[in-house]
Amino acid sequence: MEIKQLEYFRAIVDEGTISGAARALHMTQPPLSYQMKMLEEELQVRLFVRGSKHIRLTEAGKALYVRAESLLTMTDITKREVIKVSQATTIHLGVTPSTVNMMAKYLVKYTNHHPDIRFVIHDGSTFTLKDELENGILDVTTLRTPIALNGFCSKLLKQEQLLAMVPQGQAEAGCRELTLEELAGHHLILSKRHRKYVLSIFEKHGLSSDVYYECEDARTAMSLAASGLGTAILPASMKDQSEKICPVPIREKELTTDVLLVWRNEEHSDVVESFIREF
Repeated sequence: MEIKQLEYFRAIVDEGTISGAARALHMTQPPLSYQMKMLEEELQVRLFVRGSKHIRLTEAGKALYVRAESLLTMTDITKREVIKVSQATTIHLGVTPSTVNMMAKYLVKYTNHHPDIRFVIHDGSTFTLKDELENGILDVTTLRTPIALNGFCSKLLKQEQLLAMVPQGQAEAGCRELTLEELAGHHLILSKRHRKYVLSIFEKHGLSSDVYYECEDARTAMSLAASGLGTAILPASMKDQSEKICPVPIREKELTTDVLLVWRNEEHSDVVESFIREF
């Protein structure tokens, strides 16, 4: 049973005769009669009886008419929705785990003014998203420093302090500030890309520290710290992601990270250009 057959059947019922339906459908009568014969043979029922002036539906025909009306309406709605989506513009946007909340707030405002824009959100680590941007999978992405951005354009969205994420059981009362010297005595948990940067700050102050756990993702570092394995050094925006963590400021304010909006240095669609400009 095909959609076209249901359209033919509905037209016959609405017009009252096969000849009238043929005229309404701008086709000749023989192929219309043939399609109805094929439909009845497939369903193994008789759908209507031809009268002297009008066709008369059988009980099976009445049941099919109700269903056909519903199916054809749904088909029409589906076609309209698909066409609408195809006409909409889609932006492929990368978002790092620690910038999801910030980007969500912006997207709420942006989509209120641009309801026809669709987004495909890609989440992943800074290096994963950078690779996807290089390969043309993403139009634009958020990334965190430290990272080399040769060949890319970027815009600073926010600068954040790095905090010491100390397990609750190991935090001192009030979660007071820690000096770098005090922090150097902790079992540190770092993401791989922050390792060189953080240790260079310690070395600048004549301090050395051991990295006990090194991982790819900031969320993993937070989970390890929440388990009591050590102190993670992470962006301030992640401080509320675990009740088992006490976020502690670091007295020396050199440990920072920038949140960047990054895109390829090439021509983009007007919609992507507008998205970047409005940020």
